[in-house]
Amino acid sequence: MSSVLPFVMCALFGALVAVLYLNERQGRLAARFLDGRRVAIPCRISPAGSDRWVRGTFVIAPEGWSWERPPSHAHGPGLPSDARIVRVRRPEGRERNRLHHRVLVVECASGEGEFRLALVPGQVEHVVMVLAPAG
Repeated sequence: MSSVLPFVMCALFGALVAVLYLNERQGRLAARFLDGRRVAIPCRISPAGSDRWVRGTFVIAPEGWSWERPPSHAHGPGLPSDARIVRVRRPEGRERNRLHHRVLVVECASGEGEFRLALVPGQVEHVVMVLAPAG
């Protein structure tokens, strides 16, 4: 019994440190967003109807937002400038096998067609505020 107690205490301490770190990280991201500084949000993009997800970064800057692709996917899908959100949902069907269980899928539409973004829940709000239609 006494050999289990240190293990349990270390596990609880590790969990507490992880929670505090993630909470602080989320607070820094929100502060940067509210101050109008550049915010880079890692996410994945996929054209509607495709099973292929490409990693990239959704960048929110004072002059607007943009999509940055990694150099290895220079010819991958891009994010159209007239993108607007259609709905936010949990992964469905085959998406559940390809995406992390915590992500939310943001379905978007534009003049070039429909596409999907996969984002971690703590970062979805920032993208929604940028892409949501005014009014």
